[in-house]
Amino acid sequence: MLLKDLIPCEYDVPIDLISDDSRTKGKNILFVAVKGLTVDGHDYIKGAVENGAVAVVCEHEVEGIDIPMVIVKDSQRAMNEMLNRFYGAPLGRLTMIGVTGTDGKTTTSEVIFQILNMLGHKTGYIGTNGIRSEHYTQENDYTTPLQEELFKALNGFKKDRCEFVSMEATGERLGTGKMDGVSFDASIFTNLTRDALDIFKTMDNYAAAKAKLMEYTKSTGICVINADDPYKHFFIKHSSAPVITYGIDEEADLFATDIEVGFDRLSFTLNGDLGTHKVVSPLSGRFNVYNLMAVIGCLAHFDISVTDIIKCIENLKPVEARQTEIELGQPFKVMVDYAHTANSVANLVKFLRDTRKVGRLVIVVGAGGSRDVYRRTDMAEFCTANADYNYFTIEDARYEDPRMLVETMVSTVPDATNYELIVDRDEAISKAIRDAKPDDTILILGKGAERYMMTNGVAVERPNDIERAEMTLKEMGYNG
Repeated sequence: MLLKDLIPCEYDVPIDLISDDSRTKGKNILFVAVKGLTVDGHDYIKGAVENGAVAVVCEHEVEGIDIPMVIVKDSQRAMNEMLNRFYGAPLGRLTMIGVTGTDGKTTTSEVIFQILNMLGHKTGYIGTNGIRSEHYTQENDYTTPLQEELFKALNGFKKDRCEFVSMEATGERLGTGKMDGVSFDASIFTNLTRDALDIFKTMDNYAAAKAKLMEYTKSTGICVINADDPYKHFFIKHSSAPVITYGIDEEADLFATDIEVGFDRLSFTLNGDLGTHKVVSPLSGRFNVYNLMAVIGCLAHFDISVTDIIKCIENLKPVEARQTEIELGQPFKVMVDYAHTANSVANLVKFLRDTRKVGRLVIVVGAGGSRDVYRRTDMAEFCTANADYNYFTIEDARYEDPRMLVETMVSTVPDATNYELIVDRDEAISKAIRDAKPDDTILILGKGAERYMMTNGVAVERPNDIERAEMTLKEMGYNG
């Protein structure tokens, strides 16, 4: 495609790739100089040229550059607009549903994906569990991919004749403007708890980043907001579309009563603007009452029968690495879950304490390096207070020393004795399972289905937590 077809200008320069990474090498690269939180792409234009860039889109003139340069007011937004044109304008052909919040994004977006496909509305999914539709898959290194990968995915969904896209929208992508120009037909806010403060510094900054999803929602769309969350008014204020609220504890447009939570079954009565309905789900936990109400409120906006939605809920498949039970005939429970914040772990522990009243609760959980220190100490404080025994290990050390990382976890619980530190995650999982007693529940948290560990900034491949647990059980002689 020619540069002048991507952005108003006079240049007939052929473009085969659009990138904001100056290290990208190849032919016919269009480099977009973006101002980030810590670096300014304008400082790397010369390096981009050395690596093969044939044109630059930037926000101000840079001396010493002898290739075509197009000046724009906002290079981040311009990049998204160009990518949309480059990939055949998929945004105009797909109904976009975005889900943001600290916890619940994956389950909520996955349930939307499942239900729409069950009802014959071909849908694509983007999030923690990958990028996929019926006939299209794509590698994904992030919950919300960077722009080039995002539009590549949307193009893949368009070619697969998808109607909808259900995607997770992280605060980091929203807060850095990388979603500017991407409009949504529906947005969901799940909740806001302490997380990512190494990036945003304060909860208000974190909320402002997340709330951009509501600003990006079309006026003809819907914003679905958790009425029980303390930040609900902030998200309502930033909504550019009509709002529907859902909740349990507060007044809301949709609210749940008669909640019954079992180990492998959940039921409640949905009340409010959509009428009164009995909801039964194989996805359990009080937290899933919220997730399911958000899904119902969202999909009803698209004139999908609430009765049909609820019938689909009864037939939902397990969400990968969300309360995933591993059953190979062993006399104890092994469950893998992606939960990696103190709030999500607290919700899961309460669910297990309420529904499984035998044996010990043993937790294997880690801490992410190069992240908010309080997140790891909060985790250790909660787990030592609420689990019978814990194996503290790492999630992704990133650029930190793994041993120091796990030692930092327990720095605020000097009197606790119900834990041990095992830096090697695979070893921690195996030891927890081998040490299990009949009727125990072994809860493995934090990495879920991810098949890598970030060490010294490098992704090192490994079996994921589900595979590692299965391997250990088979080595112990269990085969289902």
